[in-house]
Amino acid sequence: MFCISRLCCVSVLLWGSVCVLAQGAETGGPNDFDYILKKYVKGDFFDYASLAKNQDDRNRLAAFLRWQANAKIDEMSREEQIAFYINAYNACCIKAILDHYPVHSPKDIPGFFDKIKFRVAGEELTISEIEYDRLIARYKDMRAHFAVVCADRGCLPLKKGIYTGKTLDADLEAAAKRFVGSDQQFKIDREKGEVWVSKIFDWYGPKFTKDPKRPAKKPELFLKYWLAEPDRKYLESGSYRLRFFDWDWTLNEKIEKK
Repeated sequence: MFCISRLCCVSVLLWGSVCVLAQGAETGGPNDFDYILKKYVKGDFFDYASLAKNQDDRNRLAAFLRWQANAKIDEMSREEQIAFYINAYNACCIKAILDHYPVHSPKDIPGFFDKIKFRVAGEELTISEIEYDRLIARYKDMRAHFAVVCADRGCLPLKKGIYTGKTLDADLEAAAKRFVGSDQQFKIDREKGEVWVSKIFDWYGPKFTKDPKRPAKKPELFLKYWLAEPDRKYLESGSYRLRFFDWDWTLNEKIEKK
């Protein structure tokens, strides 16, 4: 009788351990989204077509989104919170595209930015709310604008891996340098006396003057922190006409020619 009781107890304990492991696997975590990004970010593009066909990997994305849904944001450091919302934004954009794939542009999806809700850290948020009501409003690190990717070619390409609190500053610095180094985001034309910048500086200009660590009297002056001295001085001179690039709403995927 004693042996049978012991065996029952051991069985219960083993079954409980299996359940905990299964629950952990089902819930997922940041590593799942990191895996997705490392596998499907290919150069400047994201391979939606291959991910759409791979149910195992779609399950991993779903597992990450389940973890994201009830993540304890208050238990994270400031850097971890910023990284969390950047990853949430990018993951939700990918999920919205996959749910409607194939599409030519995120704008083809009704309510892509301001109607479709995702559960993020216990809240129901749209993609726009993740960025502007949480990420930007709370932390005021305007470099985050260069890290979120709204599934089109107007944004910078996705980072090949998640953002983490540990490497956040270095990763955001890299994103800012990539931004000013892209002639699709920033360009100085001295012959014509023009400075060209991304449309986000037209749409959300005042926000770029409110970064407490990177003061800027005008929105485009926010970029001076990552420019070589001649370009920085030219920008500070103000002797130019400010122009804005047209936004490319085309989906950020590469279509292979058959």
